[in-house]
Amino acid sequence: MNIFLALTGFMSLLALLFVAMPLFRKRAVSTIDQDALNAEIARARMAELELDLGAGRIEQAQYDAAREDLEQELLSDLAGNGTGGKPARNGSWAVLLVALAVPVGAILLYKSIGNERIIALLEAQPASPRQQQQQQNAGQLSVEEMVERLAARMESDPDNLEGWVMLARSYSMTSQYSLAVPAFRNILRLGGGDSASLLADFADALVATSNGRFTDESSTLLTRALALEPGNIKVLWLAGHWKNQSGDAATAINYWQRAAQQMAPDSKDWQIITRQIEQVRSQTGLPADSTVVADSSPTGAAEPAATATLTVTVSLDPALRESVRPNDTVFIFARAVNGPRMPLAIVRKQVSDLPVTVTLDDSMAMTPAMVLSAFDPVTIGARISRSGNAIPQSGDLQGNKTPVSTQADARLDVLIDATVP
Repeated sequence: MNIFLALTGFMSLLALLFVAMPLFRKRAVSTIDQDALNAEIARARMAELELDLGAGRIEQAQYDAAREDLEQELLSDLAGNGTGGKPARNGSWAVLLVALAVPVGAILLYKSIGNERIIALLEAQPASPRQQQQQQNAGQLSVEEMVERLAARMESDPDNLEGWVMLARSYSMTSQYSLAVPAFRNILRLGGGDSASLLADFADALVATSNGRFTDESSTLLTRALALEPGNIKVLWLAGHWKNQSGDAATAINYWQRAAQQMAPDSKDWQIITRQIEQVRSQTGLPADSTVVADSSPTGAAEPAATATLTVTVSLDPALRESVRPNDTVFIFARAVNGPRMPLAIVRKQVSDLPVTVTLDDSMAMTPAMVLSAFDPVTIGARISRSGNAIPQSGDLQGNKTPVSTQADARLDVLIDATVP
């Protein structure tokens, strides 16, 4: 019954939104407040749907189907804004932000609850005939294009807190952390620093732009986030990595234990975070004086799975040496062959460091479910980016080795010898 009511309410609101929004676009003055109201309602209903998923009231497949329908309808609606008269300013904001909220919200939901199956569904599920037809329609915008459009809007409306929140999270979702950081700073400038999740996302972006290191700023953000929401799982996960990196393994384990206590007993996420705790104990020699126990867990802890460690030596084809600069960024990463596109481990170097040997392992994961040992096989890649952007761009130099097993420690070489078309 709960599932039926949630889906019925969601689809009813969706139908109302699609009927009303074209009318709002034609009334540039009198419907500004109504546009904003409808956008707020739509976001609230999307949040309710995410909460239903997180609480287990609906299945991931049901959430995914509803999300896909909403995404395609809103993308088509947004593409239609390019013709006709000038739309209402807030009305176009509503369409753009709600359209962005759908794909971004799905990824952020994954990050908040640590369930990689959501992303796997998004990427692995084939498009329906309806979606294939919609994808052939001219003018349909990709997520990247919508992010670019939102960024352009923020230049002319720099005091729009809601816009900065969506832009910061969109940049994080697409691994453009160097762009996400200033967007997060604008959120704090406008007084949006009262959300533990936002502070954790900001800290996450700072770590990504600091070669995996926690700085004073990212540590301060996590301290504030812990004070605001001591039980936030992502905050606890990041705080554990921060403390472990600073040499306080005991506190790191405490944070991870607090996160594990909120997870379903013997769930995959619970096993992953337990494995992380046992790995740190083994590395530091801390006694196993307490067991990570989830509520209602059976007697006896599960046997922790082995961790994965891959030692990678990256070199550049001498024939390409003249086409790069010493300070160009080199990304070295592991990514699942079958699964999410999000890197499982990543290291940032410079061309001047090549050839270089790095280690990729579970400790580099930024969410509990996205650890290297949870996926087999993986692709090990290296890419040189002149812009420093984590998203591949035409003209970047790259090399990769696939498939690589994570079932045992391995050493491998990767030669950067190709150009991204």
